[in-house]
Amino acid sequence: MTSLWRISGDKLQRVVEATLSKEEQLEKWIAEDPAILGLDIMLIGRQVPTDFGGRIDLLGINREGEIVVIELKRSLTPREVVAQVLDYASWVSKLSTKRIHELSIAFLRMPLAPAFRDHFEAPLPEALNSAHSMIVVASALDPSSQRIVEYLAEECGVNINTAFFNFFNDGGQQYLTADWLMDQDEVAWKAEAKDESALGRSLVCQCRAWARSRMGGYGSTWISCRGRGSLLLKTP
Repeated sequence: MTSLWRISGDKLQRVVEATLSKEEQLEKWIAEDPAILGLDIMLIGRQVPTDFGGRIDLLGINREGEIVVIELKRSLTPREVVAQVLDYASWVSKLSTKRIHELSIAFLRMPLAPAFRDHFEAPLPEALNSAHSMIVVASALDPSSQRIVEYLAEECGVNINTAFFNFFNDGGQQYLTADWLMDQDEVAWKAEAKDESALGRSLVCQCRAWARSRMGGYGSTWISCRGRGSLLLKTP
């Protein structure tokens, strides 16, 4: 929970938390400057229609070409918005590089490559959407929804997190604060480690299958894969 204090002489006076009248205003602020999330991303879509009728509040891309799904809680219950962002991510995971270019042009009114270079000062990766992340934007989550998000991120390696925004009114002066449910860098690292672990297991299976096909069975010589495509040949 975020608290805000005003320094008045040698005393502290607590600023009372207020309610943001319209969450559409928060979406507008994030759309205008995604940096308030503390992430270096470029938006490539707003209210993006999916193939099954839903609309993603905000769609972004990071410098690695990975897609970021941002969903505001709005009038949904916390559990509903968590389920919704997972549903949207299932659609995003299937987006091709060509489709991402099409969505970006519709939003940016210009090709993605020059816009990407202007924002990140780096060339656009050829292959996009090798991974994706999900951000739920809310003022609070109930304990059950918080446990679900933490479980997905910490135990399952899913790149999902919650950004909390709190609104304060101090005698007519308004403030907006932001915080994360979990450290976002750690969430991203666990998701990447999970992907690499899965890739390593897949390569082991593929290489052992190749070895069996080449040697007519298990034999005494076997091949194992570790990391990204490296082969270790072991013989007795």
